[in-house]
Amino acid sequence: MRASIVPRERYIVLQQAAEWFALLASNEAGETERAKWQCWLNADPLHADTWRQVQAISGQFRSLPAAPARAALAGNPSQGRRAFAAMLVAAASGLALWRRDATRYGGTLDYRGSHASGVGQLRQLGLPDGGQLLLDTDSLVDIDYGARARRIVLRQGRIQISTAVDTMQPARPLLVRTAQGSLRALGTRFEVRQDKHLSLLRVQQGAVEITPRHGPRLVVPAGQGVQFGAGKVAFLAPVGQAAPAWTRRMLLADNMRLADFVQELSRYRHGYLGCDPQVANLRLVGAYPLDDQDAILALLEASLPVQVRRTMPWWVTIAGRDAAQ
Repeated sequence: MRASIVPRERYIVLQQAAEWFALLASNEAGETERAKWQCWLNADPLHADTWRQVQAISGQFRSLPAAPARAALAGNPSQGRRAFAAMLVAAASGLALWRRDATRYGGTLDYRGSHASGVGQLRQLGLPDGGQLLLDTDSLVDIDYGARARRIVLRQGRIQISTAVDTMQPARPLLVRTAQGSLRALGTRFEVRQDKHLSLLRVQQGAVEITPRHGPRLVVPAGQGVQFGAGKVAFLAPVGQAAPAWTRRMLLADNMRLADFVQELSRYRHGYLGCDPQVANLRLVGAYPLDDQDAILALLEASLPVQVRRTMPWWVTIAGRDAAQ
């Protein structure tokens, strides 16, 4: 692939690849169309790389029941919504099964084990000490309550923990580990998020002591948030004591860039959701219900100069109205 690719170029090629995929998957492409697709594929290494990306995204639907998968891939307008709904149901119940314990919902945990939530799912778990653990969409944790410590390892995603007094004496510390360091609860309710290169902490009640892998310890009190990684700790905007919006299945935007909003929304849905770089810096304010994403997309069209493009039911992009014509 070429060394430097601007975001707009990547977006355009992604759209081209998705449109070619939709045509070929519809079984309506003749020899002429297939020859044109092959020429497009061979014209640039970026095209081939992006085509593999589209194939990878579509591959998650190949294992679903044949009828909804065919209807969704074909993008049949009369069947697309029902097919996509059926695919989401099947995906929620089947695609995450590779994760250990992904089929357990609720209840009290064993002392050891891995636990996951599916895409679009919030999963509430009772901890052995009486505390509560809430997993955000597509999250994975390891839990190990041993003789000396209560440990939770956040592998991916986001969690909220409401701690309880330890049932053993002497009391064991409650520790949360991320890729960038460790956290010790000091009688508290807090959330932790594992991003690609950063860990984020927001404390609603009590306090949390963080020990970054590269840096000094720091106690974060209620109402504060920090992000840490690569030896740096940065304070976030103050947080309140109320439960964060995501725990109520809401996506809160406070002067948020459209690109950041779309990226966050994409965590709660299967398939691809993208944003044209030309409208990436538009700003959003409001609270959006995650259980009705069609309504969210409609609100975007109503409040911003954008149009939602549905190349396939599982491939959706937000573009400027002129570009989407």
